[in-house]
Amino acid sequence: MPKAIVKSVDKLRTLNELLGRVSDPERADHARRALEFAFQEQPDEFANVSLEKYVDKLARLHFGEEREPTELTFAHWHVPLIEDFSPLWIRQAIVSEMKKLAGRHEVMLLVTGLREAVCPEGKYWTKHCECEYQRVRNWIDELACEWITQDSNLQLVVL
Repeated sequence: MPKAIVKSVDKLRTLNELLGRVSDPERADHARRALEFAFQEQPDEFANVSLEKYVDKLARLHFGEEREPTELTFAHWHVPLIEDFSPLWIRQAIVSEMKKLAGRHEVMLLVTGLREAVCPEGKYWTKHCECEYQRVRNWIDELACEWITQDSNLQLVVL
């Protein structure tokens, strides 16, 4: 099996387990079985899997179709592939997602695609890439902490 397919499926499995920790265990089991079934039936479809596409599907499996009120409120931001990570651009994106979580007690912000945005496929992970990744990661942490409601419990996951 090609490495890219296994890597994509592993990311989805990891995300599923993460969401399973904060959702209903029965729904987490259903999501796990659905992911494994899809992988076994159509492994080639996972060759170019986009976390952006599948995160929302997994979230619906874990938290319900219409995001019915649960203890945890979930938001997802997929970092698009761009050349420059300016603080203003990141601020706008994070603030937009944090507003979705405003006023809730238990919240989770999931950020995907950061590593790929910093170092696109086909390039090498260098010290410069690591510094850029850490710089952007710190901005995300700081902004999320600034915009979280005081009585909220934030879980920030960068995958």
